[in-house]
Amino acid sequence: MADKIALIYASKSGRNEKVAQYLGKQFQQLDQPVEIAEMMTFPVEKLADFAGVVVVSYTYYEGQLPDEAVAFFDDLETTDLRGKYYALAGSSSIQHRYFGRALDLFDQKLAYLGAQRATAVLKINLDSDRADLARLDAFCQQVVDFAHNKD
Repeated sequence: MADKIALIYASKSGRNEKVAQYLGKQFQQLDQPVEIAEMMTFPVEKLADFAGVVVVSYTYYEGQLPDEAVAFFDDLETTDLRGKYYALAGSSSIQHRYFGRALDLFDQKLAYLGAQRATAVLKINLDSDRADLARLDAFCQQVVDFAHNKD
């Protein structure tokens, strides 16, 4: 579907799966079609079927991509994302030297491949609290607004 968003997530502790599920519900409340999938099982070729992609990921240890994200990240190299938009969110730990760096790596890659970022990267420290949920709500609204104003 042309206006549908792919919401792809990588989660080890379950935090980012919760973030993805929350985002999915918020997008549905905004009447934004969305398909939620785990990053490990989502073929990048399928991105052609979506108007945009929201990536939810944690950062492993010293700034590395999570194991669950490496193949997807590498496979993006073969994908033309011109005309698509993206947004990035995820839970990590501020105790790590490179807080949320996986999201920064995705940001660079997706922009390099021609996609437009719909809103600022949203990094959450550990579990989402009430303030984070408010930021996630605003994040969804900004993505939807971007999608509607893009055309």
